[in-house]
Amino acid sequence: MKKKSVITIGTFDGVHKGHKFLIDKTLSIAKRNNLKSIIIALEKPVKKVNGLLTSCQEKLEEISALGVDEIILIDVPSEILTYTPDKFFDEFLVGDLNVSEVVCGLDFAFGKEREGDIFWLKKKTKDNTVKINVAKYLKCSSKQISSSYIRALIEKGDVKNAAKILGRPYSFSGIAFKGRGFGKKLGFPTVNLKVSNDKLLPKGVYISLIGQKDILCPSITNIGSRVTFNISENIVPETHILNFNGTWKNALTKVTLLKKLRDEKKFKDIQDLKNQIAKDRGKALKFFKFSKRV
Repeated sequence: MKKKSVITIGTFDGVHKGHKFLIDKTLSIAKRNNLKSIIIALEKPVKKVNGLLTSCQEKLEEISALGVDEIILIDVPSEILTYTPDKFFDEFLVGDLNVSEVVCGLDFAFGKEREGDIFWLKKKTKDNTVKINVAKYLKCSSKQISSSYIRALIEKGDVKNAAKILGRPYSFSGIAFKGRGFGKKLGFPTVNLKVSNDKLLPKGVYISLIGQKDILCPSITNIGSRVTFNISENIVPETHILNFNGTWKNALTKVTLLKKLRDEKKFKDIQDLKNQIAKDRGKALKFFKFSKRV
């Protein structure tokens, strides 16, 4: 017979402190009662959002690092999301996963039309065959921790406060590629990244870190559409690595945003742009000189 399990279910976009609180609670219950810890994660939000905080791969990596026994990924859309709450609970949670306890937040709901909320769950499990453990909301600076709140912070470039709620600085990954060489012509060569269209990329200029496998370098990153050059194209992240003379490989690269310097701006000419980049670079060098991050 399958080992009994304790589960928590969610989209977990960002895998922020609130999500980690639920997952840690799940792990604690599993260890205390010799149960299998299972995290059921949706591939992405069911409702469209203005950019994901974590790609599916990033989400799986963050959850895996917490030490859970199993992660079950549910595609969006998928047939299982059309199940009635009864079918989802009886066939999937009890039948397939042998659930003993469910850990959830106050706004938890599952099944078709999200009918399986905590009130439904408590009624369904009133015979105590399955325990329901409802966790209270976590707050940060009096604000309820949520993916939507973090997304709003990042959209306006407030990566510093977003990091407090995420529990880590905001980052994105992509494959480095050779661009048109605008940065190099200006005297500030950049690494350009191809990032998933689903990933939230906040416009602006940021002090950042750029990494590839065991390499981690201080940098500045511009996220925008190159308005000074009047180029109509998608948002592209361009990262200038400070005091770096090597060749950056066209491979998977991670950029971590530490602090916003300014908004994207259209300059009247190339010289004005060069002057501003030099100022941005100077601020970044000063930041890293006094920062313990690097």
